[in-house]
Amino acid sequence: MGNPTVDEITAFQAGYTENFRTFVQRNGLPDRPIIALLAGSRKQEIKDNLPDMIRAVSAFPDYQLVLAGAPGISYDYYRQYVGNSSVKILFGETYPLLSHAKAALVTSGTATLETALFKVPQVVCYHTPIGKVIAFLKRHLLSVKYISLVNLIANREVVRELVADLMTVDEMKRELGLLLQDVDYCNRMQQGYGEVAVRLGEVGAPCKAARLMYALLHQK
Repeated sequence: MGNPTVDEITAFQAGYTENFRTFVQRNGLPDRPIIALLAGSRKQEIKDNLPDMIRAVSAFPDYQLVLAGAPGISYDYYRQYVGNSSVKILFGETYPLLSHAKAALVTSGTATLETALFKVPQVVCYHTPIGKVIAFLKRHLLSVKYISLVNLIANREVVRELVADLMTVDEMKRELGLLLQDVDYCNRMQQGYGEVAVRLGEVGAPCKAARLMYALLHQK
């Protein structure tokens, strides 16, 4: 049937021609490679994840950290967690940002799938205050192996998931180092992204769904 996210990204890419230099100049960014940060769309997610994400990226001074601001979250709310760091916050620029990012730290959700479709190497990060409890349930009771859409669709680990007690600054640093420096590691991830794209199907999911529903409703 396909997936509407494929349609959205395909349509965006068909009309987006901005190069890296123009993107950074338009947004007042320095001319340095970008690590994108997608820290969730809910305030609790941002509170739980953003501070440690920023600490992890500080170990890579040759890169700039750009945060994709979520709709409905104010600039001031982000500022209390960004503090005096050099993080730049951009609103309404998620797809352009992913078009130019070298790597991304992403909380679970649709953002993991979007990042994969833009072929950006990523690590999925999701901390929770009850991390040890969640980790125990995930290991011993829950039948679902993964939390990210990328891994769920592929039915295997394409991207690393640092969930609950596994999400530490040191683990994020280690994973970012692989994403930025290990070509073979990134190539394997890109191969997995290709598998996900095939499983998602071709462009036109909404139209296909509408036609199918119309046909089913008019069978009699």
